[in-house]
Amino acid sequence: MLFKLIKPFLPIILIIILIFFMLLALIAGVYSAFPNTSGDNKKSPILAGVFEDKAKDKELRDRYYKLCDKYNVIDTWAVNDDPIGPEDGSIYEASSDRPFYPGTKGEYVGELVDSNGQDKRLKLLWGQVHAATLYNTYANSLSQITAQLQEKTAKDLHPYFYYKKSKVITTTTEDEGNTETTVSIVYLLVEAYTIQGHYQYHYRWKTYHYEKSSVTLEELTDIKQVLPNRWQRLENWIKDEYKLNDKPEDLALARTAVWEAGQGFDARTEWLNWLLNNHLSGQYISQAMIPPELIPMFKEAEEKFGIPWWFLAAVAYKESSFNPQAENKATGCYGLMQIAPDNWPVYARRLGFDPDLDKDNPRSQIFVGAYMLKEMGLKNINWNGEWKEQTLDVLAFYGGFRGKDARERCREEYASKIWEFAEMFRVGGVRWPTPGYTTITSSFGWRDHPITGKRTFHEGIDIGAPEGATVISASKGQVTFAGWDKPNNHKKGYGLYITIRDENHLYLYGHLSAIYVKTGDQVNVGDIIGAVGNTGSSTAAHLHFEVRGLSLGGGSGQPIDPLLVLRNAENN
Repeated sequence: MLFKLIKPFLPIILIIILIFFMLLALIAGVYSAFPNTSGDNKKSPILAGVFEDKAKDKELRDRYYKLCDKYNVIDTWAVNDDPIGPEDGSIYEASSDRPFYPGTKGEYVGELVDSNGQDKRLKLLWGQVHAATLYNTYANSLSQITAQLQEKTAKDLHPYFYYKKSKVITTTTEDEGNTETTVSIVYLLVEAYTIQGHYQYHYRWKTYHYEKSSVTLEELTDIKQVLPNRWQRLENWIKDEYKLNDKPEDLALARTAVWEAGQGFDARTEWLNWLLNNHLSGQYISQAMIPPELIPMFKEAEEKFGIPWWFLAAVAYKESSFNPQAENKATGCYGLMQIAPDNWPVYARRLGFDPDLDKDNPRSQIFVGAYMLKEMGLKNINWNGEWKEQTLDVLAFYGGFRGKDARERCREEYASKIWEFAEMFRVGGVRWPTPGYTTITSSFGWRDHPITGKRTFHEGIDIGAPEGATVISASKGQVTFAGWDKPNNHKKGYGLYITIRDENHLYLYGHLSAIYVKTGDQVNVGDIIGAVGNTGSSTAAHLHFEVRGLSLGGGSGQPIDPLLVLRNAENN
């Protein structure tokens, strides 16, 4: 009986088992040959997190952190002197035949400052340098990892980031009819040359309206791959450093070993562990948790193919957890929508995309997935009626359910989840955190600090509102902190503040006068959580609002422009 049940899946199961044992043998072979840094052959090799000497392990890891901090920003350049506005169009963007790398320099930036956080997704991580160094010592039969080798590896693999300066224009209309316009400057990534690929980024101007305010900014529309093989830089380095032959399969195997070893040390581990430990996977779902750069792409696909953006987002979340580089090792399905390798080149070309250069482009992935869903049968769905049952057969085919009871298995294992996510994305909209008050008094990005006067990076936005005004949760999530930033000094830091986490973001509400939630509480979109105040390092009553992308590294994530999330906010 059991054999009959698993018989259709035997080829996939055997492939998975084979890959597992191949990797196990590879890791065991390499690990047994790893060198140490102490010169004491009786000790286990240093492999961060398992070395007996925890102090030595931390020392090594800290050295890698410092190297990454140094080399991640050593080639960060602004390609324009004067910020551009809507009248200029979306200029200062590269193309495959005219890239910024390697010749362009411009103004040195010295920070990872992309308002979308795309540079932080591609930055060099300590685990990647560590893995590359370890395999280098193994391949070249070195007895010891030296500081010089670590430095050389970080320098060789460091990223190049090119930005353009762009204006964010906020216009507020007062009750008397007078208007006030403020302009802030943000940096937008236009090209990245990294060991993960060589990418170029394209934008368009867009205006969003919120009650009495409007915001005009450049919105990310496309991410193009310059090289047909996105791993070319890393594989070239591995070939030279490890003295390998030119066989593509050998280079790919070595690159996979190095990359996946580095992934084991990825900073996102802290975030994933938090989700698992708190049983949050799939629990705190709303529009706010969708990576903000993807929502305009889902909506564009809706206009083109007639499938609601919230349904497409649900399919992407179920298939890839919104990871454009998600890959199913057994089937080869890839990207946000997990397109099969046989289907991708056919439909990508049909829609005008390059199968190689657009493979990691989230817009092309969404469009191909939407086109396939439409052609499979989602053409005449009544999306205002009983749409769930109408989509079941298409989802069964798209999800790979075949044979006996395919519809029911799909309903239980796949479609029901997509339907649940879709409903949450449709009704669980983002909310502006200060109902009735939409004036932004200080934008995200570089500014002169209002108290110290020093040039500092503002990691959120400030929304002007009177003391005591209601603050609501912009998202669904769990309260992870509610209290004073500096209990012994209420005039420092964020003052009285709250943090709330969902599955992709951390939201911070600062300088409050009152808090109505406690750590551990679960909140829904629009729940009242506090009141506007003037506590902490503040010059007047306002709400300081931050959004941090949890997949960008670190236990608390990395800051992104909150307007990227709030541009989809419902009017309160």
